[in-house]
Amino acid sequence: MSHSLPLRVSRRAVMVASTMLAAGVRAQGNSKPVRIVVAFAAGSGNDLTARDLARYMAEILNQPVIVENKPGAGGSLGTEAVARAAPDGLTIGLGTSSQLVMNVGVYRTLPFDVDKDLRLIGLVRSRGMVLAGKASGPKTLKALIAEAKARPGQLNYGSAGMGSISHIVGEAFAKAADIRINHVPYKGNSLAMADLAGGHVDMVFDALSSSQPLARQGRVNLIAMSGSRRNSAAPDLATFAEQGLRGYEAYTWNCLFAPVQTPTEAMERLNGALNQALALPKLRDRLIHEFGSEVLAPSTPAQADAFGRRERERWVPFIRSLKLASS
Repeated sequence: MSHSLPLRVSRRAVMVASTMLAAGVRAQGNSKPVRIVVAFAAGSGNDLTARDLARYMAEILNQPVIVENKPGAGGSLGTEAVARAAPDGLTIGLGTSSQLVMNVGVYRTLPFDVDKDLRLIGLVRSRGMVLAGKASGPKTLKALIAEAKARPGQLNYGSAGMGSISHIVGEAFAKAADIRINHVPYKGNSLAMADLAGGHVDMVFDALSSSQPLARQGRVNLIAMSGSRRNSAAPDLATFAEQGLRGYEAYTWNCLFAPVQTPTEAMERLNGALNQALALPKLRDRLIHEFGSEVLAPSTPAQADAFGRRERERWVPFIRSLKLASS
């Protein structure tokens, strides 16, 4: 899976500009903290990523950066909190495809307009998702699909909530595999995974970083991984395509975003700090090797906005075709 950016300027040029901006920010400093709103529960892959960014960006900005979790409504509550925040560069969000793409197709109305109320600061990473099953369940994709066909409508899958990426890719999986499975929404994927580990649901689409530790403890099975090739962080885990479900993709991505009226200077400061943080070998290695991600940096706010629009153009019509719309 590749999400290359249509760069109009070189990556080197972006990094040079980012370094200069961040250097200026360090010289200024700021005693007021930057708040990164995470629209999902603490302990999730999104939460861990936000906390990594907060740590490194705080050092670059010479300014406190804190993480605040606002889970619920498939990410809409946290997204709305940023959309309605003062556009001063002090309240930003860790964006996900759930919030900025999937919800647009799932919900008939939202308390914000992604295109009119929000602006992307920059891209962070993309990652393929894992299909995790309960420990006592089928061990392979073929066996899971066979059980679902033998017991139509009786297997359950948990998700981070209505409209979340783990919800949409679950529906897409059911369609691709020609099976009927029941959706059980939670307020965050970490809660869904806890119930999966307890045997209360049959499967969950999750990040490798948060599902792999549970698998090593024998509490869940890792059944399949999305992507065109095996992930270096889990080389023994076969892809969906390898197990016969070709053409199916389950991935998510992250960005940082801000209220649309955030001044250009603040956007550039934050973009510079983000790009510089993502260039640090320690953070890049963690995202790639521990989280199984592809780093989507450096990027400019304009490139990030264009990326988000393309993702909506790709996914929203498909989501609406599933007739999942909720009020």
